[in-house]
Amino acid sequence: MKLKFKVPSLALSTLLFAFASTVSAIEQSIPLSQSKGGTLYLEATLESNVNASFLLDTGSSLLTLNQATFDALTRNQKLLATRTSAARMANGKIVKISQYQLNSVRIGNTCEVGPVEVAVLPKGNNILGINTLLRVAPLTITSDSVILAGCD
Repeated sequence: MKLKFKVPSLALSTLLFAFASTVSAIEQSIPLSQSKGGTLYLEATLESNVNASFLLDTGSSLLTLNQATFDALTRNQKLLATRTSAARMANGKIVKISQYQLNSVRIGNTCEVGPVEVAVLPKGNNILGINTLLRVAPLTITSDSVILAGCD
């Protein structure tokens, strides 16, 4: 006795897409360095040519660049300005920030995130915020590395 099942093409397409999406994600372990105060930092590359250190901050909503990193990034190229908005800083102060679109952010040496919107602040650390981290989630943070499971 043979049983035949008919699978609707939409269901089959959805299943194949889910499988292909799962297969394309690559888990990466990115080294972290820890400051004397306990904050964690990692290296990232912006637009394939600017390497910078970033504070790993799950409490920050945006990838944030300080003015020095932004100046290095825009020395030889112009970035698309996306908007100006207000941001509440850790001290409670509200400041006006400019936001730009980056085409490429690579965390560590191999975890390509793709296009990300960034905010620019005049000083302070570069910050790797949750808008970027969620793109490569799930993630696991240990004392010496962050493991990102959604890398391309």
